[in-house]
Amino acid sequence: MKLMYLAERASYQQFGAPLVGDSLYSLPHGPVMSTTLSLINSVAEEREGGDYWDSLIAERTDGKYMCLREGKIKSTEDLLYLSEADCEILEKVWSDFGGLSAIKLRAYTHDPDNCPEWEDPNGSSRPISLDTMLTSMGYSPDAIEIICNNIAQMAATNASLKPQVRF
Repeated sequence: MKLMYLAERASYQQFGAPLVGDSLYSLPHGPVMSTTLSLINSVAEEREGGDYWDSLIAERTDGKYMCLREGKIKSTEDLLYLSEADCEILEKVWSDFGGLSAIKLRAYTHDPDNCPEWEDPNGSSRPISLDTMLTSMGYSPDAIEIICNNIAQMAATNASLKPQVRF
């Protein structure tokens, strides 16, 4: 989950746009992509509209790890929803952070020099302010307004094109 968050963050930093577009939250162990985490932690009976997720992701059998369903993705051609730039971000995040332990990733994402948008939610959860994150990345208030408007427009378009996953 932390690698996914770091990829989402890197996409905002590099392009001013999300990779996934999920809601971002501070949780006690670090920042997360909220809907994605809910999908990871849920079982099929708890999801409404999650058929695409269920077609690609196998249920966790050991209670800890999830994986792609066998035979679903045979090559990078099966990942056409990802642009070359998206793939480069994912590869860079994996190169930079893929070898870190969960404890080191937690420490990295709790460090205000790395993820100043994360705030300790004191055992709960707290939405991450996109404004705070983008400001920490050096975006101007005008650029932040444009980015937020673009994201709202993308969300409205996505909502009209495909069903939402509900829990």
